[in-house]
Amino acid sequence: MRNHAKPSTGQGLRVLKPDDEFQFDCHKGLNCFTQCCRNINIFLTPYDILRMKNALGISSEQFLKEYTHTFIAENGLPAVSLKMADDEARSCPFVSPDGCRIYEDRPWSCRIYPLQPESTQSTEKSGKEFYSIMDIPFCLGFQENKTSTVRQWLAEQGIPIYMEMEPYFKKITLNPFLKDKVIENPKIQQMYYMACYDLDRFRRFVFDSSFLNQFETDPEEIEQIKEDDVALYKFAMKWLEYGLIGQRAFKVRPEVMATKKQALGLK
Repeated sequence: MRNHAKPSTGQGLRVLKPDDEFQFDCHKGLNCFTQCCRNINIFLTPYDILRMKNALGISSEQFLKEYTHTFIAENGLPAVSLKMADDEARSCPFVSPDGCRIYEDRPWSCRIYPLQPESTQSTEKSGKEFYSIMDIPFCLGFQENKTSTVRQWLAEQGIPIYMEMEPYFKKITLNPFLKDKVIENPKIQQMYYMACYDLDRFRRFVFDSSFLNQFETDPEEIEQIKEDDVALYKFAMKWLEYGLIGQRAFKVRPEVMATKKQALGLK
């Protein structure tokens, strides 16, 4: 049986599974149209930034400078949020009277609205999905007649590719090695920021430094990351596995290892 959910009325959390239904629609005819694009905090994932900077046709460096704030999270690692306009409403810089100017490449948190994932370590491990409906009093979309299952809504909003990209990032941020650790080394923080968010600079780091002379790499993969930002993103996450949490995602070239051992007086 499908669970038909309506917006929260303060009577407790309604948890939805992928095939449960809820009632919602959003369109320009609603008086509240784009009101949800103001006075909010939107945290951006690496894949969000990849999509958004490409939609605007600018570099990751320019995007980060013009459209984001950077802060240090509790674990010591940099995180990025969207910079709202300096107006009374704190409007999203991409909102217009006709809606989002980068709608096809809008961030994950905008796409999934009005759903909210309810995930725990156990649901992550089991691969099960649960969602709730956000309690947004001003939103008139809940009064519309459109009914969708959670699964249908996620597909319509283009969420699947974001769900495909997210585990690469979560493999770093949720790694047990980092649990209860606080990263205070500025060089590690800078490396993390570059690999996660500043992909164009990370590409230059790979090709303009001694990186390729240090590590054994797949020639096809290296050719791919010259132009393909998604491939570069996956490569960057693999680099963080190696550099941040000590996973053997990369292998040092034998001659480089021999030189290092010689310099240390090791056999």
